[in-house]
Amino acid sequence: MKGKIGGIVVKALSVLVMFWVISAVYSYRVTKEKTPSHGYGIADSREASVFSLIWDNFAPTKLNISARAAIVVDALTGEVIFAKNQDSRLPIASLTKLATALTFLETKPNLNDVVTITAEDKAGAGRSRLYVGERITLHDCLHMCLMRSDNAAARALARSTGFSMEKFVFLMNNLAYRMGLKNTTFVDPTGLYAGNVSSAVDYVKLAKMAFENEIISEITSKKNYRFKALNKNVTHSLYNTNRLVYGEYNVKGGKTGYISQSGYCLALNVVDDDGHPITAVLLGSTSNGYRYRDAKKLLALALNN
Repeated sequence: MKGKIGGIVVKALSVLVMFWVISAVYSYRVTKEKTPSHGYGIADSREASVFSLIWDNFAPTKLNISARAAIVVDALTGEVIFAKNQDSRLPIASLTKLATALTFLETKPNLNDVVTITAEDKAGAGRSRLYVGERITLHDCLHMCLMRSDNAAARALARSTGFSMEKFVFLMNNLAYRMGLKNTTFVDPTGLYAGNVSSAVDYVKLAKMAFENEIISEITSKKNYRFKALNKNVTHSLYNTNRLVYGEYNVKGGKTGYISQSGYCLALNVVDDDGHPITAVLLGSTSNGYRYRDAKKLLALALNN
């Protein structure tokens, strides 16, 4: 009887090992075949090996993260809980807008002041919800920039400071310099361009600083927000682009980003049941779904650490 049981166990282990090898080889081939030849070579595979899902549960410190780079830190102590390619310099897409918001707020604006959206704000701004000639408060413009990642809103905020766009970008880079972010460069306030680059280890510091700002934290942790234009019969209903604010996490700040060259990016701050903050940055996840799958893995590790 014992011999039969032993034989069954050996066969089961053999099948498991074979399944592991096949799954790993398949995942490698899928990733190789679906890696585009343009941009920074972000893989667009939606598949993951079944074994990787099992391995994540049994060995959480060996996380299978699809992002090209990732980091999660204890926001109080700065302790790095997990990192992958943390020094790699990569495009950050609309995570740029956290630096835009910090630079804008450093000018001490009156958020009740009004800005008028111009054709220059809208030009090449993608799917902006704002209209040329629309007048909105800076408070509402900041919500549009951070919650909906509206590129015209980011440009309007920069312009409202009275600085030229070149001077405002200089101030963004000066912020990075003052913070000692050696892998970080900004070329515009929207993140539309792949020249906006950073590393995970750099940007987690900037994200931490941004989410410690009460205004940025409050806006980026909202699920929704409504406001009316001051001179048009237009009501804007905003819903946060960060899916995690609608889930089980106590999100105290977050920002999404995507352009084809960057893949799917996310900066996030959450607190545990004791109010202890955790900050994470993901750069270059392979899909929108994997962006949040990656984030949940990082948070599970950090919150149970």
